[in-house]
Amino acid sequence: MDARFFTFKRPSGAAQAVGWAPLKGATVNRSDAKQDSSRTVQETARLILRHLRDNAEGASKEALAVKAGVAGVTVQRALKYMREEWDAPLEFVHGSKLWRLLDNSFTLPLTDPEPEDLAAVVFAAALLSPVADAELNARVKRLVEQMDAAVEETGRSKAEPPGKVRPRSVTATVTTGTRVDSRLVSRLLQAVGSGVVRVEYDSPWSGTRKTHDVEPWQLRVHDGVMYLRAFSRTTGDARVFRVAQIVNARVLPEQTPREPQPPKGNIWGSSDPGYGIDTDRPGVATLRVRGGVARWIANMVWDAGQEDRWIEAGELLERRVPYHSCRELARRLLSIVDGLESIEPAELREEVVSDARAFLLRIDGTPAGG
Repeated sequence: MDARFFTFKRPSGAAQAVGWAPLKGATVNRSDAKQDSSRTVQETARLILRHLRDNAEGASKEALAVKAGVAGVTVQRALKYMREEWDAPLEFVHGSKLWRLLDNSFTLPLTDPEPEDLAAVVFAAALLSPVADAELNARVKRLVEQMDAAVEETGRSKAEPPGKVRPRSVTATVTTGTRVDSRLVSRLLQAVGSGVVRVEYDSPWSGTRKTHDVEPWQLRVHDGVMYLRAFSRTTGDARVFRVAQIVNARVLPEQTPREPQPPKGNIWGSSDPGYGIDTDRPGVATLRVRGGVARWIANMVWDAGQEDRWIEAGELLERRVPYHSCRELARRLLSIVDGLESIEPAELREEVVSDARAFLLRIDGTPAGG
């Protein structure tokens, strides 16, 4: 047998503290050694995370090495890995030379799940299922199954295992959502902030197909519909694209963004975009809604900045809500027109009235002013 290709089983537990080495004269595949080393670092990082979560006062590098059963250099690499790969909120206190976890709720759902993490993923999977394609839903289902198995395994080591969270405990439906192609979305995500994508776009308003070379900034799900905010090199300005209307997307090799990306809070054109995904005569609406419709929308959140007050308790609701798009909010208000008593400002009211008149004209020939 050729001694260069011996397979070595790696020691676990305390045996890792003294390290391991191949037999004299044997050659170890460097990529295998690197993978083993990476696994050791990741396993150590998980042990460190659990220990720091349970010990708010922190722990020294030496104490962490003893706890994990590894050398101090491995602990140092694991701490670096936690900061750079996991973005873990770690702090080194120079006076006491202790490492502390600043956020005790920080967790890694895939590798260190809690029952609450599984519940959150089950909930998210249910919300996603009506709009995701079969491939993406299958991937999410596998994720739920992996987390379910991990939580169950963790529960076996505890005196009181957690209650079972069943993957089909939550379901969801949407009436405004659109299906998304997960592969197309993946291309856009990978290009956000770092690439240029050529998209073919079917405009729902003009009925034409156009090609744009875009620098993607961010994806946003709004009322069950996914949108892309990007700088279009073709038109020379920032644009919003409805992802469902993108029929093809191709990353342009060796192309890098030229336009600086706006700050996070300003990507969609405003620090507080208000109601609406596009921009059309933005403002603040004051609406009065009566009866069952008022009680129906009272628990609906149209915008994080909305302000509600009951003019008549349980009967007449006044809602002030910022909006980014007059035409988009007008469409929403048509769905509650049977409860609306007043709409301000005037341009928003006229948009609603104009849409209603146009509908009557199309449906039965009623004159626009009648």
